[in-house]
Amino acid sequence: MIKLTFQKLKILCFLLLFLIPNINDAKEVLLYADNISYDENKNIIAKGNAKIFYQNQFIISDLIIFEKENNKVILPTSFTLKDNNNNYFQATSGFFEDNLDYGEFENIKIKLNDGSRLVAKKGKREQNVDILTKAVYTPCKSRIKIGNFICPTWQLEGEKIIHDNENLFLYQKHSKMRVINTPVFYIPYMVTPSPLRKERKSGFLSPGISFNFFDTKTSQATSFPYYFNIDLDKELTFTPIINYGGGVDSSQRFIFDYNQIISGGNFSTDLTFDSNLEKDNSERWFKDASLITNYDKKINDKYQINVSSALQTKENYIQITKPDNELSYTNSLRTNVLLKGYNLYQLDDFLSINFGFYQTNQKDEDSKTAPLILPNITFYSGENNDRDYVTSYTLESYNILREKNTNIHAKRQQKLSHKYSLNKEFIGYKSKINLRSDIYNQLFQTEKKFIEGDTYHTGSSYRLFPLFGIYTETPFKLKNSKLNFTYKPKLQLIISPGISNSNKISNEDSSNNIFSIENISSLNRFSGSDKMDNSKRINYVLDIYNTKLNLKFSQTYEFTDNSNYHKEQGNENNLSDFLGQIEYKDKNIFNYNFRYDFNDKYLKQQNIGIETPTNIGDLSLSYLDQKTKTDNIINTDTESLNYNFKSKKFLKFSEIKFSGLYDLKKEINTEYNISYLYFDECFGINLDFKRMSYKEDNLKPQDILTLMFSFKNIGSYKSTNVLVSENDKTDIDWEEIKINDELFENIK
Repeated sequence: MIKLTFQKLKILCFLLLFLIPNINDAKEVLLYADNISYDENKNIIAKGNAKIFYQNQFIISDLIIFEKENNKVILPTSFTLKDNNNNYFQATSGFFEDNLDYGEFENIKIKLNDGSRLVAKKGKREQNVDILTKAVYTPCKSRIKIGNFICPTWQLEGEKIIHDNENLFLYQKHSKMRVINTPVFYIPYMVTPSPLRKERKSGFLSPGISFNFFDTKTSQATSFPYYFNIDLDKELTFTPIINYGGGVDSSQRFIFDYNQIISGGNFSTDLTFDSNLEKDNSERWFKDASLITNYDKKINDKYQINVSSALQTKENYIQITKPDNELSYTNSLRTNVLLKGYNLYQLDDFLSINFGFYQTNQKDEDSKTAPLILPNITFYSGENNDRDYVTSYTLESYNILREKNTNIHAKRQQKLSHKYSLNKEFIGYKSKINLRSDIYNQLFQTEKKFIEGDTYHTGSSYRLFPLFGIYTETPFKLKNSKLNFTYKPKLQLIISPGISNSNKISNEDSSNNIFSIENISSLNRFSGSDKMDNSKRINYVLDIYNTKLNLKFSQTYEFTDNSNYHKEQGNENNLSDFLGQIEYKDKNIFNYNFRYDFNDKYLKQQNIGIETPTNIGDLSLSYLDQKTKTDNIINTDTESLNYNFKSKKFLKFSEIKFSGLYDLKKEINTEYNISYLYFDECFGINLDFKRMSYKEDNLKPQDILTLMFSFKNIGSYKSTNVLVSENDKTDIDWEEIKINDELFENIK
């Protein structure tokens, strides 16, 4: 009768488990099984599909013995435990005491709620801490078969592993990493964040160790990063790096990376400095340093301030210590204070006040010619609608100085500029007609501006410079056209003074925008206002388009013989080169841009671009052909092909990319890059090869081969160039870098 009753209870238990959610939150231990009996010591013996529920935890086993007097659960056979954090434990045997707060077990397997795994010979649980002996940790779900042995992609083995479920850290003693079951490094003690950790915690991050072996020389670099969770809105990562061995000068590098969220913005600073604390007979413990700072804050609903700074004690220091930072690729470092204001007096007005100075970032630059800006002020009034007219004005002022002048720039120059803009648009004669004008009033004060020979200019200059333009466009369609094209011819007349730009004014803010259809309609085709477009010209633009095809053609005729912009863009006659654009978009994207010189009757420039998806990946090609002539003789002729391919995923996790630039005239690949990427759910490999080639015989090709290993929840280790000649041997360093865990495949 008892057997039959509990057989029915088995079905009832499963119904209660799904229909009554509070069963897992039971305050008392609940026991269910196919058969329940008592031994001579009045211990409860549950056999067959036995289950224990207690406070959102449950245990499943074929045999459970419950000592009610000692509040002890004995598990003689294999069991599964689900704790209150949805982690699953499996073991061959074990016991629990104190309402499952303490337990010991044999041959344990733990699957954390993120999919990570812990396996150990023995295990012990003390409330929220799991202590594992001869344990292995891995976040890898996939397995690799090597002969008859199946192993995860990578794993960490520890004599002792402690998983703190409350503070969410993994503590490992005598830790060894294996990749495809091959040992790669050993460390006596290691602390890493638990894969379950969602909140920031202070503590040591993964250390970095690199060994370098060349001939009889061996050197090592070790880093021990420590993360400080200062507050909810503040954090600091401190990374000391110690270099030693190999007969080289012992040195240290210290990196401080501080980040803070402030009301309406953020603040960050990155300090790096090198020292020689261990170098014999060294009077200087400090060598070189860099400081990168950024402060961005919204002061109120109208004003925002940004302070950015990049300083270094010597040229190239940031390039050496932070090769992945975008500052490494700039010629000058800039320290800048910028105040912005929006909607101050009316909608869309804008104020910018900028203070800044530059520090050279290349060894061959003269730091004395770097500019100091105190300040640069711009105010834009926004648009004012006065019946049919739209007006606006812009005020500009700057004060730029240098320690010494250059052949191009003055030692000091001040500018005060006012620009008044008027725009009127109306419909007439079945066309849209647009009248535009910009009127500049400018005052310059220049000191020691080089003119020619040994002549310099110092003094004041005033300039009144009006620009006027009339723009018309008349769109139409042809009846019964199968292609359904819209035709939009545009005609533009632009008038300005024919006065050439003065060489007494230093050009601080103007640059030549590319001669293109997009720029051809601007009143002032220069980007700034130090140099002005002194052109009188007429333009035409023809747009022809439908849903897939877009054609544009344009040309300019200059009435002004001394047009600065026109000449500087390579137009030698009054009639400019003919510009064209063709774009087709469907499954594939096709672009063709060209520039044809009607006067010398040759194609000066053409660019063809194709983007196409294929069955194996995405391919893009770009062909560029440029020529220039002097007296009907071609003096420059360049022709190149830029190619890029990104494969689709193959073998589930692999991907190949390659790109390059091929010089068709010199018949040489000036540069190309081949990359192989593998990212599964826990492990990643990047193998990148890059070659830079040169036509000159005395310059050897430069080859760069880098290898990066990425481990989920730990980080990535990227090598320096491992492909060097016998004569150019240098130490190969492994840099520890952060990586986004989203790169790893989410495999269930």
